[in-house]
This record gives sequence, structure tokens and C-alpha cells, in this order.
Amino acid sequence: MLPLLGRAQPAPANGWQPDAGLGGLMLRTLVSTAEGLLWVGTDDGVYRYDGTRLVALNALRRDGAVLPAVPCNHLLPLPQGQLWLGTEAGLYRFGPTGRLEPLPLPAPDGSSHAIEAVVLAPGGRQVWVAQAHSGLRAYTLAGQPIGPLVKNSDELQETWPAPDGSLWLVSHGVTRQLSAGGQELGRWHTAPQACLRPAYDPRGQPWLLSTAAAYRAGPGGRLDEQSRWDESPPEQGAAMVRNAAGPTVLLQRQVLQLEWTPGPAPRLRARFALPLPFRPPAAWRGQLQPDHAGHWWVFDMGTHGCWQWAAAAAFIHALPGPDGAPYSVRASVRLPDGRLLVSSYGKGILTQAADSPLAPLRRWKTATLPAGNAPVLMGLVPAPLGPGGSWLAAGVFPLLQFNLRTGAFNRLPMAGQPQLEPGVRALVRDAATHRVWAGTPLGLLYYDAASRAYRPYRAPGQPATAPPPLAGRLIEAVCPDGQGHLWLATPEGVERLTLATGHRESFGPQAPAARRVAVDGARCLYLAPDGRLWVGTHAHGLAVIDPDGRGRMALSQHQGLPNAPVVTITPSAGGYLWLGTYQGLVRYQPASGRLAVFTTAHGLASNECNSQAASVDPRDGSLLVGGVAGLHRVYPDRVPGTSAVPPRLLLTGYTTLATAAEASRPYYLLAADSLPALQLGPGLPLVDLQLALTNSLDPGQARYAYRLRGWLADRWLGLGTTPQLRLQGLPPGNYTVEIRAESGQGVRAANILRLPLTVTAEWWNRPLTWVLAAVAASAAVYGWQRARLRQLRRENDLRARLAADLHDEVGSLLTRVTMQAELLHALEQGPPARLATLVEDSRAAASTVRDIIWSVDAGVDTLAALVDRMRDHLDATARATGRELLLDENLPTGPEQPLPPTLRQHTYLIFKEAVTNALKYSEPGTPIRVSLGCTPLLELRIRSTGAGTGAPGRAGQGLRNMRHRAALLRAELTVGPVPGGWQVRLRQRP
Repeated sequence: MLPLLGRAQPAPANGWQPDAGLGGLMLRTLVSTAEGLLWVGTDDGVYRYDGTRLVALNALRRDGAVLPAVPCNHLLPLPQGQLWLGTEAGLYRFGPTGRLEPLPLPAPDGSSHAIEAVVLAPGGRQVWVAQAHSGLRAYTLAGQPIGPLVKNSDELQETWPAPDGSLWLVSHGVTRQLSAGGQELGRWHTAPQACLRPAYDPRGQPWLLSTAAAYRAGPGGRLDEQSRWDESPPEQGAAMVRNAAGPTVLLQRQVLQLEWTPGPAPRLRARFALPLPFRPPAAWRGQLQPDHAGHWWVFDMGTHGCWQWAAAAAFIHALPGPDGAPYSVRASVRLPDGRLLVSSYGKGILTQAADSPLAPLRRWKTATLPAGNAPVLMGLVPAPLGPGGSWLAAGVFPLLQFNLRTGAFNRLPMAGQPQLEPGVRALVRDAATHRVWAGTPLGLLYYDAASRAYRPYRAPGQPATAPPPLAGRLIEAVCPDGQGHLWLATPEGVERLTLATGHRESFGPQAPAARRVAVDGARCLYLAPDGRLWVGTHAHGLAVIDPDGRGRMALSQHQGLPNAPVVTITPSAGGYLWLGTYQGLVRYQPASGRLAVFTTAHGLASNECNSQAASVDPRDGSLLVGGVAGLHRVYPDRVPGTSAVPPRLLLTGYTTLATAAEASRPYYLLAADSLPALQLGPGLPLVDLQLALTNSLDPGQARYAYRLRGWLADRWLGLGTTPQLRLQGLPPGNYTVEIRAESGQGVRAANILRLPLTVTAEWWNRPLTWVLAAVAASAAVYGWQRARLRQLRRENDLRARLAADLHDEVGSLLTRVTMQAELLHALEQGPPARLATLVEDSRAAASTVRDIIWSVDAGVDTLAALVDRMRDHLDATARATGRELLLDENLPTGPEQPLPPTLRQHTYLIFKEAVTNALKYSEPGTPIRVSLGCTPLLELRIRSTGAGTGAPGRAGQGLRNMRHRAALLRAELTVGPVPGGWQVRLRQRP
């Protein structure tokens, strides 16, 4: 027996990531497909998992049998898209089209229907299926058993087809090797509860591995121990993953990575040991499964939960604290003797040896903060500026001096201020002036070396009695620019203070347009060498103020930040900025806009970083990032590159919201399905697309974006980390939906999804419907106009006939009566008084009939006819009375303008009544003025001058008639005195 190998060294980082989607299941097996999807067998059935959603196989099934709710022990995905299922109820095959069919058992008459193993033989032309307590048999890819049944009564722990075509059967206490035809080639025995699992070295020779040692498999069942990595008896079974570099063995408390030694006689040696992220139960049935992207999945078949680990070089190292317990870090600094000083909440002042950058931190017992102070340093200036060459420090409350030799902290006073605890938020040194500045809730302070005290900042020349310009302001961070200015982070925004004058420029939501940017709630500042000031905010992400004084937002949750607060900004080589957030550490490159998010999956003890708790270690350029669970050392130059298996973007299903409830169920895509052609319309107003980014370590951090070709100028719209796209409310048309994605580390998916989309409108909102509606409306308007014209023509004909009949019959009759009365009066053939009355009445009747004929005559419905009629009446009245009656006209250029008959009739009758009243009640001999306007509303005025002899309107009937006619016209009628006379005014309303 060869000497013992040394124990495996602990892995440099523990990057196990619990999977939230699988946390509630009791897993029995897990396999991945070429697309990166996972199939998981559990105690109650089979599920498909895309990293975000679990979908039961029965929900994916479209035809065939229903999978019973029994445990599934083994799954085998085939390149053709088939999935073979070995369950406690038998053997099934799930096709790429969604058909599930039961397959015949290897031993139909066996005592159990449980399937213990389903494996693909070398060459991929047949499948080996093992049935519990019965044996195993080969199957064609079509699902038909072939060849003889190989008897096996032992409980199989593993069935492995070797590269040389043989088949290995592993049970407790015995391991067998069979030929491709089922003949036994060898048998090896071990302890009753131990399992020997086979592995082949680079020369093609078989080895058998237990949990503690590696053996050469010799003829006749001989075992030659070649190497041992654990002396702890007894040996037990272990799950194992085989690869060319060496097997990986899952033990009860760790994963052991082995490797083959080079040379003609390769041997196994331990490469590293990775502790498990959980305490295994006493009845340990652990499983280790790899996926296509190189990730490891670990779970125990008897408990809930599943963990994932990316087999990559570690670049984030969580530094263990005292006693291995978590500790929250605020500040860290390198001491002159090379030690690292770390200030923590609750654990006090910690140190690390100068020559051990990854060693655990230990307490500095003599370094204690003053009584009454919260036990943490908020800042420490690494320069001998205080009394006796001490360093300047600041706790949560007091301002301090720090003695490097003894570790003692002593208070420093605040000159001219009451002894209040200022609540220090930041302590920085201006490298250009060597002045130390402190940002506090009481304002801006500086250290006065002459008086060994802190003083409030005052502008030069400011009276000592005047309050300091920043008194009472909360200052979260201070950043000197080396040119006589200070950048200050405040809850209201960012200010640029000119120290020589006290002038301040504000940047924030309320600032002028050029300086308006959402930097309210500023938490941290970083001034880059190119003059740009980067601002981390509490609610808006990362902002930047350019050297020309213009502010803008640079990075938000829409661009991929895991959450809004940015609490630390630390630069590294390559133009990167490392941002500390409450949900991970972000690496951002402003030049390209790319970012990567690192979480506990990459080695962080906790995703929550502490405010202003990050710095660059001057010794090796690594980053020191403090969080709520400890201090991390980050090596930016060791960040792994792009994986050999790039992420792949999949459309796993979609849901349409339809008017029929049965049409609204989710539709899941299978391997054989092509991308669907989407359609939105009256019956399907909404569709949800379910997305997945596979082959990614942390699918929850994946970022998605989409655009619609032909809409919004083809602009890409971010979905953030939501793996769902909802399409609704789009204008009708034909589009192409394009979707892209990238992992949390900024690696783009290898493909872009493209789906055709057609959006149809409601029947009443389609172009043809609008055309037909317009035609129908035009036809209706045309018919209505024709009917109206016919009605008007009939009315005009009737009015014309009535006017003609009145003129011919009644008019001629009254004319004859008038002529006879005048003849009798001339011949004096009767009483003179009565003859005079008869003549006047005959003339009045004839005039009234003429007015009636004029009012109903359709041929005089014009403005010109109204003016002529008014002028005739005024002329006749003037001759009869000897009064002066004047007509003023303010008419449009076209006097033949049509006038509605009702307006023409009532206006004329109101005119006659008003003129009659003016003649009756005005002073005799005075003129009467009539004005008529149409601009374009009709307006009539009748005005008498001089003192009147009566009050119009007291007679009653005439005024009531005028008001009644004005109401019929919906016009405004005013009657009353005006300066120098009386006026009647009729004005048409709009």
C-alpha cells in the first residue's frame, strides 16, 4: 500500500447558492438538456425547471398517459428530445411533441415495478434500464426491450456505462462489470455498507473509488489500494461525477475534487475540498449532479432543498471573523506595520496579519473606543496629523485621535461649539492641502492642527458671530477635488463648495436645467481622474456630473442594477467601477455600459454592502468591501471570463387573455415546437411571454430587453430582471418582436428571439369599416339634404301659391272696395265722415294684405328684400306724417344674402311696431333714426330723439308682441330710455 496522500486544502471560497425554485421539493434526480433546461424527479412526480418556473410534466403533456404522482428515481434526456422516466410505478417515455407513453418493464413479472436506473449506452444506440429486485435489460431508442434479462437481486446504487462499452453495476458491498451483451467480466467486494464506484484513468485503466481511498481493480476481484485521502473508517458510499481531469466525489460534509497525476502511471490525488453549505442529516443520501454549463447541483434525497455551485476560480474571498461568526464592517485601513485594521459593529476593532491577506480576522484587545460611543469607526485618516503623530479617526459620534502603538482612542474637542456629539458620516483628507474634513449632521467641520480641535467651516472674511454657511446641514460624504473645491453629498442633492469664497453650486431635482439630476439622497461620491464625479444615491441608482457641470443618470434598475441604493463606489483597473448595493456587488464599465452582478453565488457572505465601507488595498490593489456579514477581499483581475457554454434565451411558454375562459390557459412550448406567430385582436387583447435564460449561475439576476420592429423607432425597452413580456394596447399592424437577454455578469445570450406579431382592430376600428361608415354617413347626409330640399321646395311652392292667391283674389277685391269708396267720397254720395273712414280702412286693409303677401312670399327671403321693404315703409310713413325717418345700413357686400323667412318676417313686424310707437310717443317734429346691421348677426335699432310724450310699453300689447317675436327668434330685445331719447334694440344671439 502506498503512503497516504495529504489532506485536500479547503477551497478558496464557498460559493454555494441555494435555489429558491427547488427549495420546496424533495429531489431524487436532476438532469439538464442541451437547451439548458432542467428536469427534476421528486417524491411526487417530474417537473421542468427553467431557473425561474417549475412546470409539472402533466401540464406539459399533450397526449398519451397521465404520469402518476409517484416518486421518480431516474431521468434520461436523449439528443432527439426524448425524456425517459424511471419511476416507482414503471418506465415512461416523454416525446418531444408532448406524448407520454408507458414502456414495457424489463421483467414484467417482477416483484416490483420500481425503476432503479436508466442510462444511455456508449454510442447512443441503446438504453439500459434496471428494475428493482429483478435485473436490467437493454432497450432500443424506440422503447422496445432487446436482449436477455440480466439478473440482479441487489439494490443498485449506480449503473454506469463505461467508455469501453462495458456496464458497471454498483451495489452496497459489491461492484460488478458486465460486457455489452450482459456477461459478467468481474466482481469486487468491499465493506457491507461501502460502495466502490468505477473511474477510468487517462490510459483507460479502471479504478474503484470509495469515500476515503482509490483502488486499482485487479483480476479475480483483487483490490490494490493506490491512494488514500481519509483515514476515518468506515468507508461509505459516495456520489461521483466523472470527467477527464479527475473524478469529483460527494462526501457527507464536503465535495472532494480529485485529479490524475501526469506520467505513464497516473494516480489520483486530492485537488481541493469544498465544504457543503448545509449540515447533512444522519441518514445521508446525497446526490451530486452536473449540468451542461459546468455547474454542480447538490441535494439530499431525504430532505428539501437544492444548492448550486459554479466550478470557477474564486475572485471574492469572505474573510472569516472571530470565532467564525458573522460580523458587520464599516471601515478598513492598512497600518504602517502592514497589518489590516478593520472596524466592525459589535465585534470591535479587528486586525489581520500583514503576510496573510486571506487569514481570519482577530480582535485587537487593547484597541477600544471611548465609552458611550457606538462601537464602530466611521472613518480613519492614514496619516500622522493628530497630537503626537496620532491618526485622526471618527466614531459614530465623537471625533477621535488614534494611537497606533497602543491602540488607544481619545476624544478631540469642537472649538466654539457646545459639546454635542456631531454624528460623523465621513472623514477625508484633502491631499492637496492636507486638511482633514468631516461631514456631520451639524454641517461641515475641519481639523485645526494649531488648536488640536475641529472647527465649523467659515468662508474667508465671514464674521465670527455669523452662523457657519452649512450649519445644521446633513453631509453624508465629502470629496475634495484638489483644486480648492469640495463636493458634498446631502439628502437634497450634491453641492460644489468653493473654499476660498464660500460659493456653492447645487445639483439636484430643484437645480437649474443644466444641473438638474436626480441625486437627492446622495450617499457616496467618487471623483474620477477624468474629472467626472460619480454619485451613488439612495433611491435612483448611479448618477454622474460631467466636467462641464451637467448632471445625468448613468445606471438604474432599468439598466440592470439589482436594486436602487448605491452605497459604495470603488475604481479598479480597466476603467471599471465597483458598486456596493443592498443586493450584491456590481462591476460597471462606463465606456461600454456593461455591468456584472456578483452575489453570494460568487463568494459574498451576504449580498448587502455597508455604506462607504469599500476601499482599495494599497498593498496589492485588491478591493476591500464591507458588508453586514463580514469583510470581502475582491481581486478584480481574477474575475473569470466568458463561460465555454454561453447563456441561451428560451421562450418556455405564453399565456393569452381571451374572451373565452378556456382559451386563456398557459401554453408551454416543448423541444419540437417552433416559435409561435403571435396575434392580438378583439378576441385576444393580451399575451404574456414567459422567458428563461439558461446556462446561467443566477437566473434571478438575468436582464431582459425587447423591441418591436415598426414601433417606437425600433427602440430597445428594458424589462429589468423580470422574465416576462406582456404585449397589449398596440396599434393595428404587423410587427416583429425581438427579445434579448444577458446574465447577471453581463454575458449576452447566444441568441435573440424573433416572433412575428399581428395586431388586428375591432370591426368598428378597421379601415374598411371607417370607409363604409363614411360612405353610409355621406349617403345619409345626402338623403337628408335631398329630403330637406324637397320639403323646402314644397313649402316655397305653397307660400308662392298662397301669396299669389292672396294677391289675385283678396288683393283685387280690396282694391275694388277701396276704389269704390274713393269714388263715392269724390261724388259725395253718402255721409262724408263715414266715407273718409271707409277709405282709410280700405287702404289699411290693402296695406296689411300686402304685408302678409310679402311675409309668405318665398321669393323675397333675402336681406335685400327686407331692406327694400323697410325703406318702402319708412317712405310711406314719412309722406303720411311729415316726419323725418332715416335708415342707416351696415350690410355685407352681398345684399342677396339668404335670410330665413321666420327671421325676415318677425324682424320686419318688430320694426313696424317700433316705428309706430316712436311716431306715437316721441316729441312731434323730431326725427326717428333706424339702423340695420348684419355682421354677420342681425341687429336692428329704432331711436327717437327729443323728449317723449308718453311711455312706450304702458300700452302693453305692442311691447308684449315685440318681446314674444324676439323670443321666437331667440334674440335679445331691449326697450328703454337712452341719453336724448328712447331706443328699441333687437340683436340676434350667436
